[in-house]
Amino acid sequence: MAGKPADHRDVHIGSLIEERRLRAGLSREALAAPLGVSLSQLGKYLKGANRLSATDLDVVARIIGVPVGFFFEDMPGRDLPSPGFGDRPQARLEIQAGWTDFAQAVARAADAHLDEERRQALGSLVRAVDQALSGQQPFDKANDSGPSD
Repeated sequence: MAGKPADHRDVHIGSLIEERRLRAGLSREALAAPLGVSLSQLGKYLKGANRLSATDLDVVARIIGVPVGFFFEDMPGRDLPSPGFGDRPQARLEIQAGWTDFAQAVARAADAHLDEERRQALGSLVRAVDQALSGQQPFDKANDSGPSD
C-alpha cells in the first residue's frame, strides 16, 4: 500500500532542504547516502514529487543542521497555526459519576487500611483539594491545617 501522494507541503520542504544543502556546500551524494536512497530518489524528495518519512526528515534535519520544526515554519497555506497538543486549553474538571465511584473506593480503602490519624489527614487533604478546585479558598502551603469547620 502506497503512502499519501505528495502535495504543496512536500514541495515546500524539498525546496528548503535543497536551499540548505547548497548553503552548507553538501553534495547530493552526501545527503542521499545517510538516507540510503539513490540520487534519483533524493531528487524526487527535493522537488517535492515524493514525500519524506518523518524518520528521513529527522535525518535530513540533523545533516543540514536545523531543527525538524524549521521545515514547517512559514508553510504556505497555513493562515493561523492550529494549537498543538500542548497548546490546547486545559479542559475544566467536572463532577462525573466516575469520580464519585473513585472517591467512594478511596474512602472504603482508607477505612479498611488506615488508622484514625491517617484517615483524618487524608480527609483534610481531600477537603483542601476540593475547596481549591471549586474556588472556595486558595490552596497554598500556608493553609495546610485544613478547613476550620
